[in-house]
Amino acid sequence: MQRSVSSNDVEIKSELHHRSEPQNSKYSAPTKEEIEDHSCDAGNQTEDHYKQRLSPFRYKLRSYLLPIVRYETDILYQLQSTLRNHIFDFYFAWTANLASHTFYVLMLPPPIWFGASKMARDLVYVLGLGIYLTGFLKDYFCLPRPRSPPLHRITMSSYTTQEYGFPSSHSANATAVTLVVMSNIVMHRGALDSKTYYSLLIGLGIYYFSLIFGRLYTGMHGFLDILTGSAVGLSVFLFRFYLGEQWDTLMFSHGYVFGVALILGLNLLMIHIYPEPIDDCPCFDDSVAFVGVLIGLDLSHLVCYQTKLLFKLNEIGDYFLIPFLNNGGPLKVFARFCLGVGLVVTWKSISKPVIFTVLPPLYKIIGVYLPRRNYISTAHTREPTRNIRSASISNDVDQIGNINKFIKGVSDHSQLDSYGPSSDIDYYEIMDYNKGQKGNPIDLDKLNFKSGVFKDRYDVEIVGRLIIYAGVSTASVIAFYFVSDYLHL
Repeated sequence: MQRSVSSNDVEIKSELHHRSEPQNSKYSAPTKEEIEDHSCDAGNQTEDHYKQRLSPFRYKLRSYLLPIVRYETDILYQLQSTLRNHIFDFYFAWTANLASHTFYVLMLPPPIWFGASKMARDLVYVLGLGIYLTGFLKDYFCLPRPRSPPLHRITMSSYTTQEYGFPSSHSANATAVTLVVMSNIVMHRGALDSKTYYSLLIGLGIYYFSLIFGRLYTGMHGFLDILTGSAVGLSVFLFRFYLGEQWDTLMFSHGYVFGVALILGLNLLMIHIYPEPIDDCPCFDDSVAFVGVLIGLDLSHLVCYQTKLLFKLNEIGDYFLIPFLNNGGPLKVFARFCLGVGLVVTWKSISKPVIFTVLPPLYKIIGVYLPRRNYISTAHTREPTRNIRSASISNDVDQIGNINKFIKGVSDHSQLDSYGPSSDIDYYEIMDYNKGQKGNPIDLDKLNFKSGVFKDRYDVEIVGRLIIYAGVSTASVIAFYFVSDYLHL
């Protein structure tokens, strides 16, 4: 819902920032004056906002890259103004969903259920690492998206506009997925006729172009964002393509203790070293969720490797291949798909209320505190556990895997065109722009502000989200095998 910014909004934002601030933190929340002073007639609030909160090295890197982001805005505005029409708006806004987090949550499990175990593992890895690395870089550099205004942000996902811009996670996802699928198509060239082979490659090319160019057309990213995101996608693909089997062997072939210690230790370390964003950016939430998916997949495959549970059931020596004999036609395929989706949905529906009922009082009893700038300490807050439970469940609904919200976003085009600041990240970007304008500053009071980031989030949600999304992978592999075998699917 769009609404104008009021003084009450400012007070709410300031209060939420202060409530989430860890005690004795080196960071300080933005003041009411910083947010209200849209014209920036005097002082250097916007510069201090980052200079005082970032380390000297991070601030220097950000200062080096920020002029590039700002320079690109005029080029992107000319591009958008020249090409823009209703058909392109609809096409590029819609195709952006094909690289969204929710889309991949929906599309990753089916290859596991229908005999493409290696490709499924490769896809989960490149996407999980890609989301983590792009989120890591977003929160490290704290660089904004191209400025709006002048650009219009054409998107079906208001959630995405609340993130930093550099680098583009869509570009990382699209690059990695395209390369994984293309490598599989090329490797199976002998099993495909020429028409099918080239049709698949052309379709893949259209998919990639639509996502990459679409980020520029829709005003969501600049050229620097695209190039860096694509480099991340290429890097994680090359890691998986050349070192994937060696990495899997290292994790799984040295027993349960070593495997569990390596899987949990490395993934929790990734969460621990994740940088603190200066503004309220939801990238960390998505990174935690995908790290959870990686944990669940690796633990499930560790069990499969050590027990040879699936290895005994196939003739190709695949430790992770869930048997599938399609002797029932399309009906059996449909039933198997519904079973997998049902298991994942059931797990998420049951696990969230249970986990967020058990963890908050446990945090309070033992005094656990996982300090994050935009998370409230569960152990030290005076909020009753029922309120923490309710807020935590609600916040998880806003993250990846929200199928209902995804479908609604695809079908509802009423909010497709976004113009104006979407978060405090945009506010500080426009305030900095106004600082250098002597004649025509942007009046933020005349723009609409889309709120949504400023909400209570508790540190209990970090561990809770890890468990929930690790369970999604486990349900897709271990639970699916046993239930499908029991039902003769």
